[in-house]
Amino acid sequence: MYYLGIDLGGTNIAVGVVDENNAIIARATSKTKVDSPEQVADAMAETARAALANAGLTLDDVPWVGLGSPGTINKATGIIEFANNLPFSNTPMEQMLSQRLDGKKVLMENDANAAAYGEYMAGALKGADNAVAITLGTGVGGGIIIDHKIYSGSNFAGAELGHTVIVVDGRPCTCGRLGCWETYASATGLIKTTKEHMEKAPKDSALWTIVGGDMDKVNGRTAFDAMRQGDPVGKEIVDEYVKYLS
Repeated sequence: MYYLGIDLGGTNIAVGVVDENNAIIARATSKTKVDSPEQVADAMAETARAALANAGLTLDDVPWVGLGSPGTINKATGIIEFANNLPFSNTPMEQMLSQRLDGKKVLMENDANAAAYGEYMAGALKGADNAVAITLGTGVGGGIIIDHKIYSGSNFAGAELGHTVIVVDGRPCTCGRLGCWETYASATGLIKTTKEHMEKAPKDSALWTIVGGDMDKVNGRTAFDAMRQGDPVGKEIVDEYVKYLS
């Protein structure tokens, strides 16, 4: 028996095919296209088919497709009620993706919840009765396991730890609040922090040299690369980032 899982992120789509021993036998990735829910569903279906082809399999070889998506996931209805970094608002994504995969059943869960449960089943959290997992990417996600089960809360958003306010009247978050943890500890937040420091840094510093003088080329590695080159501003950025993580 083989299984196919889709990890939908704000930047990338990653698909894996695993066997009964939870070993990944094939992968495929693509960029997340965020103009519309339909475009996202199209990209996920295309990437899923690519992963299956890489494994020498077809949709007939998997019993269902698992999808981990950011946002508030109503598993009873298969609807993504809201996702602040993707164009989802009451989006029937289970149905949309199933239609693009020849009617194959789709099981959907919040991506951080799915990551936590995956670690609980076969990773760092294996054997734990209760656990918390944090995911870092375009945003910050959280997954909570209590008594061996995913904790979703009464509104399916019980583990949205990235939207805990850590700075009063801080940075605007795409969820509509100010100062959310996500705006500082995510890759997006790190890039913003790097750019803020670069505006005050000398133009001949490692930070500017690494990106060729183009601030639009800043990514989540820029400050770390500068720090490794001995740049004091790069170290200051990394120290600030680590502070928000801890």
